[in-house]
Amino acid sequence: MTDLVGMREIIDRFIGRLDEVVERCTTAIWEAVPAYARVGDDLMQDVRDAVRENVAILSRVLSQGRDVGRDDLEAFERTGARRAESGIPLEDVLHAYRTVSRVCWDILAEECRKQPGDVVEPTIALAEAVMRYTDQLSTTVADAYARAQRAIVREQEGARREFLADLLHKTDASPEDILRRAHTFGYDLSLEYVAMVGGAPESERKEAAVSAAFSSIAASVAREPIVLQRGEHTIALFPLDPNVDIVTLPDKLIAELGGEWRFGVGSPQLGLEGIRRSYLEGREALEVGTALNFAGGVYRFSDILMYHFLRIEPAMVDQFVGQTLGPLIEYDERRKGELIKTLEAYFDADGSVKLAGEALFAHPHTVSYRLKQIERLTAWSLRDPEDKLRLQLALRAYRLQLARPASPAPE
Repeated sequence: MTDLVGMREIIDRFIGRLDEVVERCTTAIWEAVPAYARVGDDLMQDVRDAVRENVAILSRVLSQGRDVGRDDLEAFERTGARRAESGIPLEDVLHAYRTVSRVCWDILAEECRKQPGDVVEPTIALAEAVMRYTDQLSTTVADAYARAQRAIVREQEGARREFLADLLHKTDASPEDILRRAHTFGYDLSLEYVAMVGGAPESERKEAAVSAAFSSIAASVAREPIVLQRGEHTIALFPLDPNVDIVTLPDKLIAELGGEWRFGVGSPQLGLEGIRRSYLEGREALEVGTALNFAGGVYRFSDILMYHFLRIEPAMVDQFVGQTLGPLIEYDERRKGELIKTLEAYFDADGSVKLAGEALFAHPHTVSYRLKQIERLTAWSLRDPEDKLRLQLALRAYRLQLARPASPAPE
């Protein structure tokens, strides 16, 4: 049977050395865990207080022969949360707690060796109690740390998203404030950036998917892109890097992501206003490419400049579409016809009636008849290059007109 009297004497002597134990534990933490020392002396007193509380709880647990209680665990939860807020890695926090347990056991072992008589059983019992205690507090601290860290991440993510909204859109925030906040999140806005605005139907965790894809295809890049989700758009602001071919990057990104991803790509821009401009260009390129169903999944703003000018004056575009295609639109609506669809198929087939018919599942004679109706209704000739260009441009403008939101879409 364990020598309870001998064990009590050992524990009492350990408690009598409380101040010494606390100082030895604190010193050992500073020597064994560099993360604590890097935080600075401001943390020293907090660590010393936490160690004193830790050792006092251990002393009560040992002297009362019990496990750690709920009230005791709350003290460790508070400490774990504070360490998360201080930015100390969890591994280092647990290392510090193990260091305290090791120092406490060293001192208990010293007292065991001083105890007269047979102290094997008390020593084993004390060792088992210290091990159980260490396991319990480690689990409690880790859980509390994780909860606090999740709360911190949520708070930081909210601040990051607010910053990115100010970055992409003109707001009341001053440029100086935006640049300051960028620095706190590790973003260097003095670099030249290219904006990629992506969309993927029925896709979940888009932001995480794009971030992971960038990491996969550009693992050697020192500067990571700024990735965020705004409504249905996944936006990536990529800092130009000599190790990355920005021309092929969007195609590689789509290949890595798979699925039905599409990206609008802005032009390289420098500075805060430049980043905003590249973002708007990328968003417009995506909207135009999607509305006109361009081939491929990458739409560059430099390739859609003509359509950009079509979108600048919506009222003039509406007038142009009405004057050029109005009779065809009215005919299709009134008779459920397919003149617009036939004209598009004809141009897509490079003027081949046969290929247009195959695309429409219609006989070539039917296509020829419809084309004559188109010429008659519009008074434009499909044999005249200028008229053909006008009709082709009007069809693209019409598709942009259909894709135009009734009111500005909120970002």
